[in-house]
Amino acid sequence: MRVAVVGAGIVGAATAAGLAARGVAVDLIDAGEVSGGTTGLGEGNVLCSDKDAGPELALAVLGLAAFDAIEARYGERARIRRKGALVVHPDADTWAAEPDRIARLGVPARLVSREELQRLEPELTGAVCGATHVPGDLQCDPRAIARALAREAAAAGAEVRSGVNVRGVRVAGGRVVGVETAERHIAAGAVVLAAGPWTPPLAKSAGVALPLEPRKGQLVSLRAPKPGFVRHKVLDGSYLATVTTPDAGLQVSTVVETTWDGDVLVGSSRERRGFDTSVEPEVIAAMIDRAARLFPALRALEATASWAGLRPWLPDHRPAIGPTERVPGLWLATGHEGAGVALGPVTGRLVAQLYCGEELVVDPTPFAPDRFATG
Repeated sequence: MRVAVVGAGIVGAATAAGLAARGVAVDLIDAGEVSGGTTGLGEGNVLCSDKDAGPELALAVLGLAAFDAIEARYGERARIRRKGALVVHPDADTWAAEPDRIARLGVPARLVSREELQRLEPELTGAVCGATHVPGDLQCDPRAIARALAREAAAAGAEVRSGVNVRGVRVAGGRVVGVETAERHIAAGAVVLAAGPWTPPLAKSAGVALPLEPRKGQLVSLRAPKPGFVRHKVLDGSYLATVTTPDAGLQVSTVVETTWDGDVLVGSSRERRGFDTSVEPEVIAAMIDRAARLFPALRALEATASWAGLRPWLPDHRPAIGPTERVPGLWLATGHEGAGVALGPVTGRLVAQLYCGEELVVDPTPFAPDRFATG
């Protein structure tokens, strides 16, 4: 059967590449260019440091390992920097819980004292109780990787269709028969919806309700006064709670790091308010103010750019990966929230393994799309 993969971010591109490499006929379809949406708007982080025990962490550990192969295939194009992460704890409560959490991570991690933290991050002079160092976490260029994966899929025979707006999934006789675009019907025996925040209306067109919402996030870059101003990915201990909270309102926590080009990147915010991608100066100011409690010198740095993107959020904070039994031929690969870059390649591998009946890299049960079925 021919498979239509809708959405050409890193998840969709990895899925198309995985299927095409196994000899499956694939159409990779996107309304814009490859990796023109959510994938290219984040920090490009591949993290285990911001997780706790559970299915997402198990997938993240495999996702981190997948970047070894990506680096081997794409080399400098992938811009992989294994700079590690520091989870710092200004609050005694989160610090007290940290030893138990890092024991569950499944990757190398260790507690560091306030004194050692000063050596690891000299500009981090704010008051903290201590930190966790996770040396294997990395940063990459997700847009370049997604485009490389799409080229890999095309080289294996996939048809990459940019600028094609999929209006819905076509169902006949109780099963998927393709997708409808503005111009025509594209026949397919299976459809993988990997359209991030834009997935729900496509799923609904096939008769499947998905409780996925866009979760807005804003970022700002500041001009660094010197190279290596921030050496690691730095998160504060409250970040983990803001990621997993069910609250739809504005959540602000601290992430600070240096971009590939040397700017300082500051985040982060989270809120569910539809498809609003406006940049709000008051939120940017709140993020900088909060980050400056750790890095006081940030207050004096010039802002060079600010922007917003949309993360695909699901209520149980686990992505939806695999087929739905409600409509034969309909597959989902979405809902990764802010971990789409980290989990994209391993998600594509898992979908291809499921589709081709291979041994699976991880138990897919916790990610089954039908867990949201009602009635």
